[in-house]
Amino acid sequence: MNNPKTALLVEDLHKYFGADEVLKGISLEAHEGDVIAMLGASGSGKSTFLRCLNLLEIPTSGKVYVGGELIRMKKDRYGETVPEDIKQVERLRTRLGMVFQQFNLWSHMTVLENVIEAPVHVLKIPKKEAIE
Repeated sequence: MNNPKTALLVEDLHKYFGADEVLKGISLEAHEGDVIAMLGASGSGKSTFLRCLNLLEIPTSGKVYVGGELIRMKKDRYGETVPEDIKQVERLRTRLGMVFQQFNLWSHMTVLENVIEAPVHVLKIPKKEAIE
């Protein structure tokens, strides 16, 4: 039996905005090659969840692993959860790609061309490699 490598593992992710709990213990396991669609009503937390995966938004609690590596978090002097190592976060962000609808994608390009635009032009990854 072929067991694809776990690319992303999320365990018991919570996110509060003040007293409002937006993410209530979300867990997910995604393997290399998986295609996942998130469906839900407006305001149900889909974008917040995606933003928490690469720390564009800081989760209140829970664990996120990228390629088996735990994104390490700590409490700052004010008791807020923050990344323990910003270099780790920067490195792991290069392994996660996300496109949000408000990013105003280029209409003259295909979905694939829009998605590989940043890796090809910013990270200088060859187009063929970015497509893989």
